[in-house]
Amino acid sequence: MTISQAPSAVPTTLRFMAARLVRRWRQGLPTPDADFRHAVDAALATLDVGAVRCDWRPLTPGSGWTDTGVELRAGQRCSLLADGMVHLSRAFDVGFGPKVGLWFRVGNGRVGKIVGSASTFTADSDGTLQVVTKPPGEFADRHGDFDPTQKRDPMTGAFNIAVLRWQDDGEAAIARCAAVDPTHFGPLLQRLRAPVTPPAGWHYLWRLGEGEIFHSHDHGGQHSLRCRTASDVGILQFPLDVPLTDATQLSWQWCVDRLPSALPEHIQPTHDYLSIAIEFDNGLDLTWMWSASLAEGTVFQCPLPWWDQRETHWVLRSGTQQLGQWLAERRSLLADYRAAIGGPDPQRVVGVWLIANTAFQRGVGECQYRRIVVEGDHAPVVAFA
Repeated sequence: MTISQAPSAVPTTLRFMAARLVRRWRQGLPTPDADFRHAVDAALATLDVGAVRCDWRPLTPGSGWTDTGVELRAGQRCSLLADGMVHLSRAFDVGFGPKVGLWFRVGNGRVGKIVGSASTFTADSDGTLQVVTKPPGEFADRHGDFDPTQKRDPMTGAFNIAVLRWQDDGEAAIARCAAVDPTHFGPLLQRLRAPVTPPAGWHYLWRLGEGEIFHSHDHGGQHSLRCRTASDVGILQFPLDVPLTDATQLSWQWCVDRLPSALPEHIQPTHDYLSIAIEFDNGLDLTWMWSASLAEGTVFQCPLPWWDQRETHWVLRSGTQQLGQWLAERRSLLADYRAAIGGPDPQRVVGVWLIANTAFQRGVGECQYRRIVVEGDHAPVVAFA
């Protein structure tokens, strides 16, 4: 496969701007749910006195964490319900909802991200609940300090957040609320009783937060790792530690059913894609993606801040003709690294990643994986059978 560079960003940018203006003309901008607070309050009003305390907090994009003043105890269960939109560009309707950019922490504890628009967590320490709206990837560490090198233009919009502190584990009360208001409390109850979790050995990259994008799936005797992303972003990681030599290879099978972007993905506003990646011990990663229209063999740096110093994209498949088909792939990792990235060779492979992004254009992407294996001068590592 011939290596080539991504085309100029100008034509894609103009196509994106034209498409968004047409969308705005036809549909208008998304608006907050006018009945959100009324519906939540009405459901909570059916509970026994003392079952829950609800505090409403608005959150606008700013420079740092907002202290809600809501005190939590270590081990206390708390639920967040949120509505609204934050815009990076309101003119072209580029923005994200709570499940992409609503983060929280208790005191100086570890950061977490809301799952969907309604999720429950258990406080990891005593302290006040703090919240912030940030695009994924702007944290310097797991406790929520910001990377000072990442500068971003001001954002507009807001989230409206209900902070619910339950008297006990909250499940019975949430079930009662879900009977009254299934739209907002139904997903909350579902996540408590049947959470969507990754396969054994895999976990979400903390920098992008937890999600419901990836899960094991069995159908007709076929076992796969299914991915579905809708207006969301997530990276699923399988950690490993094996030597990188000329013999090291990554093999996998995938079936891509729906691409999240119809436009080339090499600029930030259209950087919605599905891919599999290898992380190396030098902190860099190389990811093989399926593009809507970029030519096979196209290599480009990630267009997003922070990631542009770490991630390289390789277009392995392109177009729509093979969508819905299971395809088998095999890549020589060191050869691909030298061709796409160059410089001193890494010494070890430290992880397999699955990447799914629909945060920018807020579309849908769907695919499945199976038989993900790293092999070479070591015993084969089966990340997913």
